[in-house]
Amino acid sequence: MYIDFHTHHPSREGERVILDGRDTWGIHPWQAHLPHTLPHGPGTLLAIGECGLDTHAPAPMPTQTDVLRAQLRLAQEWRLPVILHCVKCLDALLALRKAMKPREPWILHGFRGKPQQLRSLLDTGFHVSFGFRLNPESLVACPTERLLLETDEDTRPVGLLYQEVARLRGVSTESLEADMQEQFQRLFARHARHAQAHQQDNSGDRQSKKERAHEE
Repeated sequence: MYIDFHTHHPSREGERVILDGRDTWGIHPWQAHLPHTLPHGPGTLLAIGECGLDTHAPAPMPTQTDVLRAQLRLAQEWRLPVILHCVKCLDALLALRKAMKPREPWILHGFRGKPQQLRSLLDTGFHVSFGFRLNPESLVACPTERLLLETDEDTRPVGLLYQEVARLRGVSTESLEADMQEQFQRLFARHARHAQAHQQDNSGDRQSKKERAHEE
C-alpha cells in the first residue's frame, strides 16, 4: 500500500482510496484574508493543515502570520501534527518553530529546496514531504525518519513516484513502501489518540459541570 501524504487527486485509474473517517483542517494562506472560524475541538482530526505562509497570497504577511499562529496554537493544545505550505517564507517559518518550540511534528509539504535549506529544516525539527518536482540531492540527503512522499497536484500515479524515489535513494520500492507506512503511523496514529483523549476529557468535564449544576 502506497502512502500519498498530500494529494489533490485522491482517485486515479487503478488506485483505491481507503477512508477511515478522519481528516485534517486548516486555513490555507490564500484564504487567510477571508472570514473564518476555528474549530472548538479536535473531533476526528488527524492533523492541522494545510496552513502556512506564501508571499504570493493576497493577505498581507502580518495577517497570514496571525492566522497561522492561531492554528499552530491549536495543534499544540490538541497535540496534532501540522501540514505546512511555504512559498519564499522559509526563514519566517523556521523562526516560528524556534519561538514556539512545539513537541508535535511540523511537516513541510512539496519541498523542492536545496540541501542547505533541507539542513536548516532538519536542524529545527521539521519533517519534509517530496513530490515529483524535487531536488535530487535534497531527497538523497533526507533521513528516512523525516521523509514523506506526495503527489500534490500531479496526476501521475503515486507508484511512479515511489519507483523514482527508490531509484534515487538506492533502495527497493518495497522497502520504501514499508518505510513510508511506518512513518505515517509514527507521525499520525499516536497524535490522533491524544486528540481523541483530549476530546473525551473535555466531554467529561462538561458533563460533570452539568451534573453539579443540576444538583445545585
